[in-house]
Amino acid sequence: MPAALNGLEWQTCLRRILFLNANDSRALIEAAEDQKLVPPTVEVFRGREAYRFLLEVICGLNSPIVGETAVMGQFKEFLLHAKFPKTPWGTFLRDLCTNLMIDAKRIRHTHLQKLGSQSYGSLVRQNVKGMPAVAVLGNGKLAREILPWLIGKTKVRVFCRNPQKAADLGKEYPEIELLRYSANDAGWKETEAALVIAAPLKAEHVANWTRLQSANFSKCLDLRGEAETDPISGPVIKLHELFDALRSERQRLESHVEAARAEINQLVQRQTQQAQFRPFGWEDLCA
Repeated sequence: MPAALNGLEWQTCLRRILFLNANDSRALIEAAEDQKLVPPTVEVFRGREAYRFLLEVICGLNSPIVGETAVMGQFKEFLLHAKFPKTPWGTFLRDLCTNLMIDAKRIRHTHLQKLGSQSYGSLVRQNVKGMPAVAVLGNGKLAREILPWLIGKTKVRVFCRNPQKAADLGKEYPEIELLRYSANDAGWKETEAALVIAAPLKAEHVANWTRLQSANFSKCLDLRGEAETDPISGPVIKLHELFDALRSERQRLESHVEAARAEINQLVQRQTQQAQFRPFGWEDLCA
């Protein structure tokens, strides 16, 4: 989808979400609804359905890992850097996002705490158990969520393009080894290691890098959103395969999810009943 001039864009691991003004972006919204966009897998939410959808996403109810916290962190980051238009529409968007964060925190606190090992880090740790070393490619939010689950269990080496910018990571986790991601051998002391790809790198670049390393990566976990469209050759565990391991937990968590959705319905109803001046009507949302 093209960018909207007066809209905002929020990118998660699995979705691209646009907050659009119904009047300014009418042609774009109609094209999305008529499936004239490429790819045509675009959903449009309006009014209370838009608010419900956003709450479900932020709370992790639409994530493969039920109740995950990463997506809420991504929404917080989005709010920190969002450039709201200096118009009544921008004010409305700012208030909407503030209400979303308040309601999401309430739902998570009440219904989505202590769900067990429902995190990316726990999944990764289970799959690299027994490996003498783990190489993590990337130093972003996903990598930082994984690291606490690995430290103390194995030797961790984090590779990033600019180690100086990731110096805070080394200070927070002095147990890790922070190295530059470059076309050189990293000087492995181990003959065997696991590879965790936690950055949006192209498959061919990762393949070239691994060929230059003296270590044998007997396990590879590809956590990229592009894992399906840009696959890495060889024995690789993809993100969707990790999620399959959690299917048995769905039934146990269903009561938490149902309770969270019930409260979301109440919050959506309250939101729509608030007396607000909406010069543009309800916002439209494309995801």
